[in-house]
Amino acid sequence: MEKQESIGFIELCLRVLNNDLKHFKLCCAIVLIPTIAVFVAVMWVIKPCYRASAIVTPPVADNTMSSLNASLSSSLGGMSSLLGLSSNENDANAVWTILNSWELHDQVIREFNLKEHYEFDGDFHADLLKKFRKNFGLECNDENMFVITVEDEDYALAAKMVQFMLDKADSAFNHFKTTQARQTREYFQSRLDSCDKDLDSLLAKFVKFQVDNNFYDPEIQMESTIKYIAELQAKREEVGIEMAYEKANRGADSKRYDELSKRYNGINNALNGTLGGRNKKMGMVALKQSPELGAEYMRIEAQIRVQESLYKFLRQQSEQLRIEESKMLTNLHVIEPPWANNKKVFPLRGVTLIFTVFVSFLLASIICSVMEYLRSEESTDSTVAKEWRVFKGFFKKSKV
Repeated sequence: MEKQESIGFIELCLRVLNNDLKHFKLCCAIVLIPTIAVFVAVMWVIKPCYRASAIVTPPVADNTMSSLNASLSSSLGGMSSLLGLSSNENDANAVWTILNSWELHDQVIREFNLKEHYEFDGDFHADLLKKFRKNFGLECNDENMFVITVEDEDYALAAKMVQFMLDKADSAFNHFKTTQARQTREYFQSRLDSCDKDLDSLLAKFVKFQVDNNFYDPEIQMESTIKYIAELQAKREEVGIEMAYEKANRGADSKRYDELSKRYNGINNALNGTLGGRNKKMGMVALKQSPELGAEYMRIEAQIRVQESLYKFLRQQSEQLRIEESKMLTNLHVIEPPWANNKKVFPLRGVTLIFTVFVSFLLASIICSVMEYLRSEESTDSTVAKEWRVFKGFFKKSKV
């Protein structure tokens, strides 16, 4: 058996090229026929497809809602999330969901009569929705902005559909935010009404407590009572010293001693009366009752302060939510608006023709090389040639 020599790349290329030249007409037919067919298809048969796109920024954080979220987070902690208040990130997710929702896509289908435009003859509306979504695209670019694209055979219609989706998405997001603000405001309003009632009840209770106990300002009243008691005590000691002096000099039967004794008894009665609370109508406080009254006073006063602080907070947030509820601002700011772009995105004529020529030429080269190989084998009457003649015999018509 003869050892076959290895073939280099250049020699292989030359052999393939020579085989193509030997069968030039066949090679040209294999290359030109598919190329012409594809050219006619991409130029006149296949309908071109155009793309309209828009770039929008996600909703930015609103100052009112940001301050509301911050205040609620600091005061209520995790309870703020239960009120339905969303952050900026959640707002962007909401817009993303709206743009991908079937409700919005169904509105586009009905608005532009896409069933007739797509020549859709199916029985299920879900299939029509699926066909639209094949032409719809939504992505987030490197700058964290939303890119919305729609492909269609009519470039003007594609731009209109993108603009329609932007308008409807902004309107739906406004409705979402106003509904969210209204629900939260209604909750705050109910708490505000309840707080108002509690505050009125506490104020009435506080007034009744002050009137019943003649206890209006503990600090001032206690200071005045202690000062008055101290004065009485000083006078009583002064009179007691005079009585002792008078008794030592003139005896207990003197007129002066009798006057001092009456004076001492009067001061003592006044002191005991003050300690017993007989002068409470004059603003004096019974010292024995003062701790209990002071504690009750401070407890009611603390409750009133808490309710007042809560009322102010709820009132402020309710007004902010009322302002937020009445807003109808544009949340989706369009950076690059959609426009009627008449540049085709499909079919790619140049790429398609180059690919067709390459594949056709490769197929023609393989066929020509195989034909030349079989011809060379027939000249040597090899086993391959015999098998080839047997194979061709199956396709020849038998003679009668």
